[in-house]
Amino acid sequence: MAQLTPRRMTDEVFRILRDRIVSGDLAAGSRIDIATLAADLGISRTPVREAILQLEAAGLVARQPYRGTVVTGVDVGRLDEITALRIDLEGRAALLGVARLSDADVDRMAALLHQLESRHADADFSLGLFNDLNREFHGVLYAAADSPVLVSLIATLGAEADRIRLHFDLHTPVAEPFHREILDACRRRDAAAAVRATRHHLWESYLGMCGGVPADEAGILAGVLHEFGMETAR
Repeated sequence: MAQLTPRRMTDEVFRILRDRIVSGDLAAGSRIDIATLAADLGISRTPVREAILQLEAAGLVARQPYRGTVVTGVDVGRLDEITALRIDLEGRAALLGVARLSDADVDRMAALLHQLESRHADADFSLGLFNDLNREFHGVLYAAADSPVLVSLIATLGAEADRIRLHFDLHTPVAEPFHREILDACRRRDAAAAVRATRHHLWESYLGMCGGVPADEAGILAGVLHEFGMETAR
């Protein structure tokens, strides 16, 4: 990490801490000591402080009196709001990204899909491996959108969704048909099909976790589903 620029170093520390929080390695209530973490990583305290500020903005950590920075708890009740925003924003990223994908990008997505399909029987699949592979698969498409602010918002929402997903034992590979649809649409450079598959994928993931439609018919998720004509989505 010492060879990275200060900005890239902050981004790398943010990624390391975010992944530890999402995986549960840093559990809710865990204290993050800046000096200790900087020493463990062999870097100065400045990028660690900056990374923690980013984590705080993303809602993954909070500063508490007499305790310092601690990992926040997971609010499963936010699933409706998070899903609604992801359906909207990730659909937009897919729309922008498809036309800009290179052949190498599509090949990378295919390789990641192979891992998603072949490793769902692994013991740690539902405990973090799915999150990692799923994030990278979609990330190839979203990065092609060339919209850093949009991608950053998606990453923040995705991290919180990943934390919530770890509270559910999802053995059934409900995402596989949607991943295949997304990849096929990307190969054809069919942006509309990629958007539909992406949004339905997120909706199906929601159903897999909560087991039913949104309780609040006037809430944000119901509104987004209505806007995109997804009330009868499979």
